Amino acid sequence: MGKKNEFGQRLEKLCKERGIAVNELARRISISSKTVHEWVGLSGRLPRNPEHIKALAQFFGVTVNFLLFGEESHINLESLISKTEIHTGLYEISIRRVSPKNNGGNKSGG
Repeated sequence: MGKKNEFGQRLEKLCKERGIAVNELARRISISSKTVHEWVGLSGRLPRNPEHIKALAQFFGVTVNFLLFGEESHINLESLISKTEIHTGLYEISIRRVSPKNNGGNKSGG
């Protein structure tokens, strides 16, 4: 136990590379330092608000794909996050990478 999730590790690494403390990051993107510490800390909570993910990506000059998954992708998550149909507080949306081998579906025998 006590292991940070990959998002938290990536966020902490970006802070270290830029020489910025977590509290300073929180101040610069106008999010409470408690919330940012939860993202970076052992709880490893992902941002619930898509706009927070977008703000982090813009601040660090990386893509949302890199921030969430540590890699670039042909899927443009930025456009998904900016959709006006997403209403914060009404729904929880999970974005996760699915292995291509799991996309085949489930076959049941008779």
